Amino acid sequence: MRPIKDTYLFRPIISSEAADLLNLVRQSSGGLSSLQPRLAFLRNYIETSEKSFAGSLSLEEPHKYLIGLFDQRAGRMIGCAAVKTQIGKDSPFINFDIMGDGPDQSLQASTRFTGATEVGSLFLHPDYRADGLGRYLAKVRYLLMASEPWRFGESVIAELRGICGAKGSPLYDHLFEYKLEKTFLEADAEYYDRNPDALGDIVPIGPVETCNMPLEVKASLGQPHPSGLAAMRLLQREGFIFSGTIDLFDAGPIMTAHRDTIRTIMNAEVSTVSASPSGAQGAPTLIASGKVTDFRAVLTPAKITDNGVLVLPNALHMLGAKMGGDIRYWQAEPRKTATEETLVKAHI
Repeated sequence: MRPIKDTYLFRPIISSEAADLLNLVRQSSGGLSSLQPRLAFLRNYIETSEKSFAGSLSLEEPHKYLIGLFDQRAGRMIGCAAVKTQIGKDSPFINFDIMGDGPDQSLQASTRFTGATEVGSLFLHPDYRADGLGRYLAKVRYLLMASEPWRFGESVIAELRGICGAKGSPLYDHLFEYKLEKTFLEADAEYYDRNPDALGDIVPIGPVETCNMPLEVKASLGQPHPSGLAAMRLLQREGFIFSGTIDLFDAGPIMTAHRDTIRTIMNAEVSTVSASPSGAQGAPTLIASGKVTDFRAVLTPAKITDNGVLVLPNALHMLGAKMGGDIRYWQAEPRKTATEETLVKAHI
C-alpha cells in the first residue's frame, strides 16, 4: 500500500456523469447487482440519488445516496459507494435465513430487513486499489450518515457478493436455474429489477433443507466471493457481524450493525478546518463538510491541532468549506513502532 499524498474528492454523482459511471462499473467482472452495467439503469439510480440529496423525497420513501470518488488530478471518476434507506419498501427484498445447523439446517425465505438502511454499491477502479483508497471509500458513507443520523434507519446492513461469476453460482444453479432457464448473471439482473411476477414464481415456500445439497452448494452458504474478503474485513472492523441471512441467489452473507455503534461514526471527531501549508505534513484524513443536501468530503493530508484541522488550500476549496468552518473528520491512529508493540505485549 502506497502512502496517500494527493487529495481525493467525494461528492454526489450527477446525471451528466452517467456515462462515466458506466465506464467505471464495466471494470467489474459482473455480479454487482446494485451496479448493473446498463446506462438506463444507472441514469435512474443517479436520478433517485439526486432527489435524495436534494431532500425532495419524504422520509417514508426509499432514498439512494450515490457518492463518487474522483481523482481531480487525472480528471476521472475512480470509485463509487452508496447508502440506501427503507430497503424493500418499494420492491421486495427477499433473502434466505439460515435456520438450525447440522442435519436439521434449512433455508427459509425472509424479508426481515425490510425498512433497514443498506450500505453498498462499493466499487473502486482496479488501478487505484493499491493506494488503500477502498477503506476511505467505505468510510465516507458513515460520515454521510453521521451528518444527519435521523435520515437513516437504526439497523444497517451490507450485502456481500457471494460465490458467483459468469459461469454461475452454486446456490442459484442448484435451486433456480432449471426454473428460470437463465444464466446466473441474466437472472441476477432481472431479480435486481425486482420483477414481482418472477419473484412469485421462484421463491420457495417453506424450509429448504440443506442436508442433501451438493457439497459445493453447502460450502457456498454465507461465504463472500474471494474479491469481497477485504470488504468483509472492513465491515467487521466497523462492528458489522454476519446476520445469519444470505442472498437469495449467490448465498453471499448479509452483515449487520446498529447505526450508532458503527466505529467510524463513533470515532469521528467534529472540529473546524483552516488552510495552512503545514497541512501537508499531516496524515491522510477523511474530512466531510455540510449536511446531506450539501455533503462533500475529501481524503487529504491534514494536521490535527488544538485549534482545529489544518489542510492545504486546494483541499479546503474541494471541500467547499470556509476558513474556520465546521467539519467532521476521521484519521487513523498512528501505527505503533516495533518497540511499542513489544511493550504492549509485555503489558508495560
